[in-house]
Amino acid sequence: MSSQLTVYKASAGSGKTFTLAREYMTLVIANPASYRTILAVTFTNKATEEMKMRILGKLYEIAHGLPEANDYVNQIQQALPYLSSKQIQKNAESALHLLIHNYNYFRVMTIDTFFQSVLRNLARELDLTANLRIELNDYQIEQHAVDELIESLEDTDRLLFWIMDYIKENIDDDKSWNVIGQIKKFGENIFKDYYKAHSDKLTELMEQEDFFKDFTDRMKKMRNKAKEQLKEIAATFFDSLEEEGFTSDDLAGKTRGIWSYFNKLKNGKYSDDDLHNDTFCKCRESPEAWVKKSDVKNCTDIFNYVESVLYPILLFAEDNRPRLTRIFKSTDLTIKHLNQLRLLGSIDKKVREMNREANRFLLSDTQTLLNSLIKDSDSPFIFEKIGTQLDHIMIDEFQDTSTIQWKNFKVLLEETMSREDAGNLIVGDVKQSIYRWRSGDWRLLNNIDKEFNKSAKKVSIETLGTNYRSDRNIIEFNNAFFTEAVKLEIEDLKDKCPEECKQLESAYSDVCQQVPDHHSNPNGSISIQLLGGENIEDRMMQTTLDTVDKLVERGVPCNKIAILVRSNRNIQDIAEYFMNHSDYPLVSDEAFRLDASQAVCTLVNALYILVHPNDNIALATLNKFCDTYSVAGNMPEQLLTNRSEYLEMPLFDLTERLFAELKLGEIKDMIKQTAYICTFYDCLSKYLTDNSSDITGFLKEWDNRIHEKSIHSDGDGGIRFLTIHKSKGLEYDHVIMPYCDWQLEKANTIWCTPQEAPYNELPLVPIDFSAKLMKQSIYEADYNHEHLQNIVDNLNLLYVAFTRASHNLIVIGKRANSAYRSAIIESVLDKVASRLEANDVKMELTGIGSDAKTDDISFCYNEIYVPDSSKKSNEKKDTNVLSAYSQPLEIKINVTPEMPEFRQSNQSRDFIKRDETEEQQKFYIKMGTILHNLFSTIRTVDDIDGALKQLELDGLLYDQDLTPEKIKEMIRKRLESPKVAKWFDKELTILNECSILTVENGKVAEYRPDRVMQNSRKETIVVDFKFGKQKVEHHEQVRKYIGLLKSMGHHRVKGYLWYVYPNRIVEVIK
Repeated sequence: MSSQLTVYKASAGSGKTFTLAREYMTLVIANPASYRTILAVTFTNKATEEMKMRILGKLYEIAHGLPEANDYVNQIQQALPYLSSKQIQKNAESALHLLIHNYNYFRVMTIDTFFQSVLRNLARELDLTANLRIELNDYQIEQHAVDELIESLEDTDRLLFWIMDYIKENIDDDKSWNVIGQIKKFGENIFKDYYKAHSDKLTELMEQEDFFKDFTDRMKKMRNKAKEQLKEIAATFFDSLEEEGFTSDDLAGKTRGIWSYFNKLKNGKYSDDDLHNDTFCKCRESPEAWVKKSDVKNCTDIFNYVESVLYPILLFAEDNRPRLTRIFKSTDLTIKHLNQLRLLGSIDKKVREMNREANRFLLSDTQTLLNSLIKDSDSPFIFEKIGTQLDHIMIDEFQDTSTIQWKNFKVLLEETMSREDAGNLIVGDVKQSIYRWRSGDWRLLNNIDKEFNKSAKKVSIETLGTNYRSDRNIIEFNNAFFTEAVKLEIEDLKDKCPEECKQLESAYSDVCQQVPDHHSNPNGSISIQLLGGENIEDRMMQTTLDTVDKLVERGVPCNKIAILVRSNRNIQDIAEYFMNHSDYPLVSDEAFRLDASQAVCTLVNALYILVHPNDNIALATLNKFCDTYSVAGNMPEQLLTNRSEYLEMPLFDLTERLFAELKLGEIKDMIKQTAYICTFYDCLSKYLTDNSSDITGFLKEWDNRIHEKSIHSDGDGGIRFLTIHKSKGLEYDHVIMPYCDWQLEKANTIWCTPQEAPYNELPLVPIDFSAKLMKQSIYEADYNHEHLQNIVDNLNLLYVAFTRASHNLIVIGKRANSAYRSAIIESVLDKVASRLEANDVKMELTGIGSDAKTDDISFCYNEIYVPDSSKKSNEKKDTNVLSAYSQPLEIKINVTPEMPEFRQSNQSRDFIKRDETEEQQKFYIKMGTILHNLFSTIRTVDDIDGALKQLELDGLLYDQDLTPEKIKEMIRKRLESPKVAKWFDKELTILNECSILTVENGKVAEYRPDRVMQNSRKETIVVDFKFGKQKVEHHEQVRKYIGLLKSMGHHRVKGYLWYVYPNRIVEVIK
């Protein structure tokens, strides 16, 4: 990386991962110790794991001279010509050794993990306690917040009136009056970047008691006034016509003529789309078009009246209608969802309260908090908290970066770019930006050259333009297809949003890829079938299965085939079809949901019966299961008989007992149910981590979310079913893509920031996304922007899907109108065929221009191609010892009741005096445990309150003699000792309960001192807390710590024993 920042724009299959791994290895081979100053971030845990394993694996191959690493070695030698091959090999070995033995400094991590580490290191400056809990499941917290808000409602609460208004709106729109689920779904917006950017302003407005009412009233007045004025214009026309005794029959076209324009105005149709037709245009140009030609010729009364009275009314209407329509539509859109917006503010406030009470921090708040700090603080200071100087930053999948993430990273990049020896790397592809719903913004990468153009930073942009993944025919087809598709999209949009069309054109400017030398033969095939007629769904599934049959007959193993679809629902449908009509092994993370398992559903049904014993349907369902599988015949009756006993059991133990008593382990094909059962218990364990052991609550969570959980099937022996989103970054020899006809735009709500007064008194407004509603309003620009973004999203989805295949791409969909994805495929196929005609490849195209209701369209470019490398092979080859591999294991589930044991430590007698009562003895033991926990947790005096709060939340301070106040008073007295106070001073560097590993008698031994500190004089102090009687072995223990610390290079070490109850400090002499 010779530049301070190198940006690689990497199209599909162009070696993005190869480039990242090569650049990282070049740095650590040049200087094996440089790994400490490198940060590489990706966007998923899986990508992080893969990148780490690739770097370690390739370093191993280079170090051991394995031929698999030759491509890397050749390019590293070009970058480091001053190093010999032997030196590269030696440095690779050194780098590998250092990375493995200092794995914490191997900073390849997700973007969330990195910023979380920065945040934790800023805990003291942010007044966050050391034991703050990071919450990953934002949405579960939001759902609980809504539940608590609903449960706490009283008759006089404003929130209740808002909910009632919301219910009325739903009834008026023919939607369900049961709005709680809708409120929870809408409430998820509080975690989105667009809401967080304005949440403080919205909270401020929420606190103004009458703001929303006053704002709504003003909007309604503006809307009603505009509506009245528009109707007055219509009324003026009809009154004028009637006054002179004329009717629509006297006008050209009668009720279909210009008369219909004013009739539509009268009936509330104000937009251009409703009013502007050919008749209107002619009538606006000349009054002669209002009447018959004979009336014009003879200058009849009607013509004269039109010319003098009615025609001016039309001109007046058109002078004022656009302005009035704009007011009417803008006010209507602005106030439509204000009730939801107010509810959103209440949910946000409740979530914040719950987080404070639980000492919890939401992962989704990390970026916003850091961004606010960067704005207001010395940003290098913030990133100094990383703990080391970063010289090299690498960002992968940059096209999926959100604006706020980029703002935070840009500061860090600028700080590293201020040093001459730094080198940073950004890799991404705008065409593969498909995560806008996660706030990804493809325009950041598209305009990256403008981000640093005002500075003297050295930035270079390079394009990786060769596709090493796909065969020549697939590359050439995709070059032709996406060139034509982008042209078509731009042609439709250029008049509405020319500037943003330039962005789209720029994004796809590098879409045409080069064919590498080893793919020069005309191999690879593309087949596209767009189905017309009837029974399209069944025909699509059968065509997909037939295609798999053809590939397998040609010798293709199932694990070389992938079936890509747009949505999870499509996966479940087609996977079920395959299971019912074939014996092929299937692999998918989305197809096999928990509610598809007979065993899991029976277990949940039994829980449901315990809560609702009179539910005859649930009882009948359980009876049917018992009869079908001939197991647990009397279980339904047993559930009701022993109901009280079951309900007293902890939920996890209860489900285990029900599993055993229902004899689920004995049902037919139980081996196929095992993965479902294991996943169910994983979900149950996770639920119980954050929730009480309550059956009703769990069943509610089952209905809301858990039933949709899919079992992970990571085996590599079956046909892979996955969504386009999940396929990103992957490649398959043969890709089949059914359902390539998804809807481009759905009716949803988008968030707009009004730019005009008085609408902009609200910083953010939810608006129904609709061309009909948003055009001719203040939100028309927002519509155009969102429309373009949808076009880019869908074009990018198609690009990602079409570029996964190495040898064969088979696309199947139904013919549809322009609102569906298949329409653009149909629209450009003839142009694509024309582009490809010059190639010496067999091609067929039939059905273009035919009737979509009955006829199919078929495109075929070359025949199915199956190279020998894609067939089954028994050839064995040497593998890298660091290469990951997996082997499926057969699991049998057994349930064994566990009897609790009572165990008492032998050391408990150290806490107990013979003359004390049993209660006093228990108190000393309990107090000692709590104090030891507390002193080991806190770093400074300032941490005491937070640590006590956490102990209270954990349920450890439930005794009236163990209140936070009493413990705090006891600690205060102990800290009055000057020596003890120094141990909790902010100036010290603290290492609490860190393990020291050493080798004794050939085995690894672990020692764990309670507190190790270093002061400014480079003295190391080790302290062990004791809460019982003084013993000789206590001194031996601390002497061991002193010796170990000295052997680690700490030359000035002092050791102490602190007997906390008597507050006695004993120095230990080595």
